[in-house]
Amino acid sequence: MIKKSTYTRALEACEAFFIDTGQVPTIETIKPLIGVNSPSTISSAIKDWKRALATTIKTDQGALPGVPAALTDALQGCWQLALAEARQVFTEKVDELQAQQAALADQDAALKVEAERMQQVLQFAEQAYQDKITHLSKDNDRLSAETQRLTEQSEYYRSQATAVEKTHAVLTETIRQEQDKVQRLEIHYDKEHDWALMRIEEEKDNHRLQTQQEMRRCQAETQRSQQALELLQAKYAMAITINEQNRDRITELERNLSNEKLKLAEVTLQAAHLQKELNNKDERLRLMEAKQNKRIK
Repeated sequence: MIKKSTYTRALEACEAFFIDTGQVPTIETIKPLIGVNSPSTISSAIKDWKRALATTIKTDQGALPGVPAALTDALQGCWQLALAEARQVFTEKVDELQAQQAALADQDAALKVEAERMQQVLQFAEQAYQDKITHLSKDNDRLSAETQRLTEQSEYYRSQATAVEKTHAVLTETIRQEQDKVQRLEIHYDKEHDWALMRIEEEKDNHRLQTQQEMRRCQAETQRSQQALELLQAKYAMAITINEQNRDRITELERNLSNEKLKLAEVTLQAAHLQKELNNKDERLRLMEAKQNKRIK
């Protein structure tokens, strides 16, 4: 069995469609009948079918009884001229509307592709922003906990420093009392023997040495506590600065996400307007074809 070409199938479908419906075939009506999407081949078959139909009408008209041949020829010439002009106008209008429809279809397809791309970009951006926001929120929580811990540690060291200062005051008072005691001992033992004086001097030196060592130890402990307190205060200030920077960054990410959603809404609205314009063009084409069919009949 020889397989028919697309052109042959389209030409036969034009004849069958005209016989079944009494309407002039179009690309959209023939395409589902042959199951092939080839607008250029279908359009060529429709044009050839219309020429064959015009030739058949001219042949079947013949000469009317009792009418002069010259008048018959003149009538046929007028009829052919009017038919040719009507066919040309109709063909030009159909071609123009088909070209506009194809352009709108291409534009609509491009807009759909762009809308899908923008949707994917928005989804990726939104997911990235959400991940960043989640990450920054976790960092913010961690820094808040670290700030709380550093605050508690700062309070602890501050209390330790206060305790050391109190201990230093107590030791200072003890030293003063010991010094008074030494002075009293000096007054008392000045009247004693030289050996007693020597013992007193030795005890004084030993006591003075112990007192100085204790004072140096307390001063070193106080200095270490003060340095630790200053370090904790610096960490606390840094944690507050980082927390504020993260808060500003989260605000900026949320604003960028809102802008991307607004752009997507604009693209969607533009696609809807173009779809509406395409529907209006289709309706106008259908009305013109209906009017042309009525004129031909």
